[in-house]
Amino acid sequence: MSRMDEPERLLLVDDNPTNLQVLYQTLNGRGYKLLIAKNGEDALRIALKAQPNLILLDIMMPGVDGFEVCRRLKTDPETRDAAVIFLSALDEAKDKVKGLELGAVDFVSKPFNPEEVIARVETHLKIQRLERSLSRRNEELEAANRKMKADLEAAARVQRALLPSELPSAPGCEFAWNYRPCEELGGDGLNIFRIDDRHIGMYVLDVCGHGVPSALLAVTVSRRLLPSTDQSSLVREPAEGGRGYRITPPAEVARRLNRLFPMDFEARLYFTLLYAVLDTQTRALRFVSAGIPGPVLLPEGRPAQEREAPGVPIGLLEDSQYEDAVIPLAPGDRIYFHSDGLVEEHDAQREEYGRERLKRVIEAYREAPLGESIEACIADVVAWRGDDRLKDDVSVIAMEARCS
Repeated sequence: MSRMDEPERLLLVDDNPTNLQVLYQTLNGRGYKLLIAKNGEDALRIALKAQPNLILLDIMMPGVDGFEVCRRLKTDPETRDAAVIFLSALDEAKDKVKGLELGAVDFVSKPFNPEEVIARVETHLKIQRLERSLSRRNEELEAANRKMKADLEAAARVQRALLPSELPSAPGCEFAWNYRPCEELGGDGLNIFRIDDRHIGMYVLDVCGHGVPSALLAVTVSRRLLPSTDQSSLVREPAEGGRGYRITPPAEVARRLNRLFPMDFEARLYFTLLYAVLDTQTRALRFVSAGIPGPVLLPEGRPAQEREAPGVPIGLLEDSQYEDAVIPLAPGDRIYFHSDGLVEEHDAQREEYGRERLKRVIEAYREAPLGESIEACIADVVAWRGDDRLKDDVSVIAMEARCS
């Protein structure tokens, strides 16, 4: 039998044998294990060994009195959790205050009323049971929270592993990116990767919502967008005859994703996507936008401009249609992909940041290194919001065309 399954232990302490007999007869047969001590020293020794749940403790005893016994009990980690009810003929308020200050939970006046003794004992044992139950639940919650935190950290590592670890090298092209989740697990995803010797793919995706469900969907979609040697990748497929690969047009990638990932209506999970394929030889950038802001183009020597290609978010409608748009890039041009979290932040007056402000920052940093220009965009949004906690995940990819 475990300690928790044993009968609750009560220690009865009084130097008067008659009082002890009355207490024993009052509480005997009620399912408790009753222990007896005739003085303070015996009470301390028995309490340390038996660790009773509750102690009925006389105050006026020769030698070590009840107040001193209570003080020692409450300073010893082995006995401090026992509930102490003082037994006393003393009726002075100062004596009761002193007892409560030492850690007692209640007083029973002598001569004893059996019904009062039973009621007070059962009340404080019930409180003790509730406290133990609450403590167990708190320990279970702490263990569950630790496990959840470990799981979230592991999931975040998986998510980070799908971010670009090494940017593709291509003559006349420079890439940069930044990813900032608003929580430990984000619903955004981005990547820049080589599809074949000539083509580079890149995407920004944004799953509706935050937390584990959104992160899992973002990871799943990200894996489907990576090139592979089998048929699991959506971005390329073996060419006829088995020699080389056929590059899947961005609009076709969006259509296939729309069929593969219909919206989860219970969790209301769907996602937006901006996917592009760059031909490194011609510098033609072919892209599709599915519910996400189109790219911002910064032509050499000219103002920034939005290049929209409206499309329905992935998963919302079964028969959604998507179309490619093409941007020919010239040396000196820059182009920025971003999730809507970058421009939908609000300031203290609830005014939205918006794309016009974003374009101004992009223009202001046209001479800065590409990665620094992205950091400046995010920093400006943070300053606009007024604190460092963004309400949504932020993903940004930038590319600059240069002379080969």
